Amino acid sequence: MSAKISDSHLIEHVRGARGFAWIERRFASFDGWLKRFLPDSLNPLLQTGRVANLSLLIAVVTGVWLLIWYSPSVEYAHSSLQAIEGRGLGGWVRALHRYSSDLVMLVLLIHSVRMFVARKFIGSRWLAWVSGVVLLVLVWFIGWTGYWLVWDQPAQQVALTSMQFMDLLPIFGEPLSRDFLADRLVPSLLFFVVFFTHMLLPLMIAVGLVFHLSRLNRVQLLPNRTLSVALILALAVASFIVPAPLDPAAEMAVKPEQLTVDAWYLTPLALALRFHSLGLWIAVILIPLFVMSFPWLLRRRRSQVVDAAEPEAEGNQAAPNVYQTIVTESRCHACTQCYQDCPYDAIQMLPRTDGKAFNVRAWVDPARCVGCAVCVGSCDSEAMRLPGFDIESEEQPMLDRAQKQLAAGEPVWLAFVSADSEGGIPYFKRAVWENRLPGYQVEIIPTASWLRTKWLERLFKAGVSGVLIVQDGREDLAQARDGNRWIADRLAGQRDPVYRPARAGGQANFKCVDYVPGREDAVREIARSFREQSPSEAAEPSGRPLRKWIVALATCALLMIATVGPSHLTVSNPVDPAPELVFSFRAFGALLNEEEEQAFDPNRPVHMQGRSTAKPERQPVTVRVTVDGVTQEHSYRARGISRDGPAIDELRRPLSVGERNVEIELIKGPESRQQWSGVIEAEPRRFHVISYEPATGFRVE
Repeated sequence: MSAKISDSHLIEHVRGARGFAWIERRFASFDGWLKRFLPDSLNPLLQTGRVANLSLLIAVVTGVWLLIWYSPSVEYAHSSLQAIEGRGLGGWVRALHRYSSDLVMLVLLIHSVRMFVARKFIGSRWLAWVSGVVLLVLVWFIGWTGYWLVWDQPAQQVALTSMQFMDLLPIFGEPLSRDFLADRLVPSLLFFVVFFTHMLLPLMIAVGLVFHLSRLNRVQLLPNRTLSVALILALAVASFIVPAPLDPAAEMAVKPEQLTVDAWYLTPLALALRFHSLGLWIAVILIPLFVMSFPWLLRRRRSQVVDAAEPEAEGNQAAPNVYQTIVTESRCHACTQCYQDCPYDAIQMLPRTDGKAFNVRAWVDPARCVGCAVCVGSCDSEAMRLPGFDIESEEQPMLDRAQKQLAAGEPVWLAFVSADSEGGIPYFKRAVWENRLPGYQVEIIPTASWLRTKWLERLFKAGVSGVLIVQDGREDLAQARDGNRWIADRLAGQRDPVYRPARAGGQANFKCVDYVPGREDAVREIARSFREQSPSEAAEPSGRPLRKWIVALATCALLMIATVGPSHLTVSNPVDPAPELVFSFRAFGALLNEEEEQAFDPNRPVHMQGRSTAKPERQPVTVRVTVDGVTQEHSYRARGISRDGPAIDELRRPLSVGERNVEIELIKGPESRQQWSGVIEAEPRRFHVISYEPATGFRVE
């Protein structure tokens, strides 16, 4: 390994990089173990983004289907769902809608963790990371509003928590939570707004996906047909076996003892029940903002490396970061192959500036390039250069080592191993790979597609017996993504620049093999059989259709258990079970400075004649609540910038079980008092609400 590699590390620096690489290898080892039984094309854990899209599509379709039975109103929402409880068609559709939504959240969380561990959030990937977090929050909010629409006891807590959350924002004149103190007060219009929001927001996910995938080429949005069918069957069966739960109908005056919550969407509710609106702020605002800041919080200062071979010469593009490709304009022949091959849409064809006959030349966008080196292998004219692993400084030493062995009369079998499968060049252990591939001259490369067919032709012409190319076998998690397969297509003559045996002395003895940690035995067996020119005995699960289907369905079934299990959690309500008196009021205090008529002043404009333009101020409203002879008194200031609005608030007081004599006195001024008295039968786990409005006076809810 050259000194340049050791110094630059060839990767975007991130804090705790070694820890990230270690965890990534553990994930990859699990993937490799699972690959023994299930091909990657049928592994939902390797296609979490596509599985999330499929699940979201199922949730949208079943949500529209559910409207056949569901009534979007406060009065009939719960009863309409209660009528389809069980395993009938309506209940099955509701369960399918719920569990597909849960699956979306589950696989999105897995997807986020895997992208985080793979360090796919630093540098040019910041947009995908930030937009992904926004999409995750958006999906959660859609689910949060969906549970509101059930209008059972958990929905009651969702509504109360949401309104308390909104009351912290200084944009509403009156507390919204006052509308949820009693069933009579719950606004039907707000319920419909929530329903409309729940139906409309999925369209925003499409917009978010555009941003999330904007820096990727050749994106596959859905799993293949086989995996899609397996997931749909698993969801359908799970929805029939385990109907969606339904708690008792919401009653604003009742404190539920237990709640059935869905951990995928209602976990913030647990924080809110214990920390009130602050808990929801922490869960849905502060934590997402913190996670979105990872591209900057976890970034370390990077080394600045330029192309030493041609510094700032002949239009050579400046190298802002060591890991990104640069272009030597004078060598670009405008073939556009790098533009076609780039997995990240990081290459543009721009007008030339060097006066050559070609109309355009390639340009690498530093805001998009991740240094995967696919374009280096695409460029037959050697215009694309990876500064930290340049072809001029790396290819010749490889050839020299091979020629030294050839000069000794020994056959040379080369093994090019992509470092991205091991978490990056700094973590590549040559000795380990030499032990895995006995008889091979092991050479490290950034990614498999860094190899140029022209370079391989030169190797075979020099007398190399065979070339084994070990590439990262994880399609979505590999640094080069789908660009990894271009080297195999080039060698097969199916993609430019094609391998030309005539220029290699008629030799074409090469093999590409996918590798993930945990499948070392398979790579070792393929390498042995290739060198011995014998059939490989490495087991490939793709050749056994029945086992493939069984394992795929079993994996989907386990995924369903992980989805459905946390959606049926029964939690205790942490609120005090004692009865509670709630007095909610909206009252105008007496004016402190009455407006007075002003004497006519001929020097004042007409519109300023008459009453004073000074705004009056209202005095605070005092509330006295007496329960069984014990009095509590509180004063509440008028709202508004000029303190000229009503005093709006609520007073809560715990009660003992049984009959309680209650007196309430509302003092709005020296000569303005209103009273209410009566007997309340205090019951456990109930709110006893008394409200006051200027137009209706006192009212027992």
